[in-house]
Amino acid sequence: MMNASYNPTSPREVMALMSQYGLKPQKGLGQNFLIDRNIVQKIVAAAAVEPGEAVLEIGPGIGALTAELARGDGQILALELDQGLARLLEEVLRPFTRVTVISGDALKADFLALANKYFPPGTPVKLVSNLPYYISSTLMYRIFEQKFPFARAVLMFQKEVAQRLLAEPGEAGYGSLSVLCRYYSSGTFLFNVSKQVFWPRPEVDSAVIMLVPRPPVLSPDEEALLWRIVKGSFQQRRKTLLNSLSKIFPWDKEILSTLLAQAAIKPATRPELLSIDQFAKLTRILYNYKRGNNRF
Repeated sequence: MMNASYNPTSPREVMALMSQYGLKPQKGLGQNFLIDRNIVQKIVAAAAVEPGEAVLEIGPGIGALTAELARGDGQILALELDQGLARLLEEVLRPFTRVTVISGDALKADFLALANKYFPPGTPVKLVSNLPYYISSTLMYRIFEQKFPFARAVLMFQKEVAQRLLAEPGEAGYGSLSVLCRYYSSGTFLFNVSKQVFWPRPEVDSAVIMLVPRPPVLSPDEEALLWRIVKGSFQQRRKTLLNSLSKIFPWDKEILSTLLAQAAIKPATRPELLSIDQFAKLTRILYNYKRGNNRF
């Protein structure tokens, strides 16, 4: 068993330890390990984990964030896809009694079930992660779709993905992920992270953002329709909203134009110009019409 002096931000120590376990970074799993203690401390400070709170870390890798979080007051559940790395982490982090390492696929995980299994009822759970680039967008859709009630999320992404999540209407990266992120959370850009502070070094820079949940403004049934509208509208983002909606709903364009007018949206508007508030208002109008509550 290793001891609490393990330094996961030392490339030499990490390489030696992985060699001891017969492991090496797997490019196919997006394994670019954070090896800068200053960046690690900034991420953990932003998470601001208090006594009585818990952390779900997705993709802990070699445990740089995990070890730093473990020196704080919260309980930590680290979910690692790579079974070899999970075994390594379980061993090196054993001195930290508040850390639980499990092997599993975040893209198949039921996050609420995990929280209920490993944390006491009612424990506020914060998400902290240096997300593997190849799963980041899909994973965020999954977290939002599951409505996982995180208290705060401090997440590192490929810089382009971070920009998409926080994009404003009309900006180049604004799309369905931006809209849904804004519906479920309020996002804040924290800082950029150079590709120089990873081993192996990725080809792109990263960025860290913070998400704080927003209370829902739509009913669950309306939210399901919101997803259809948002994802359908951006499938062919150069189409007008009227044309996009006509592919989603089996109604005449005249009816759709009237419904858009109720939402104060011009039929020729493109989806990348709509705010989340406009999408939410449009969703409610379409939902009510669909239920027959707003006939003409």
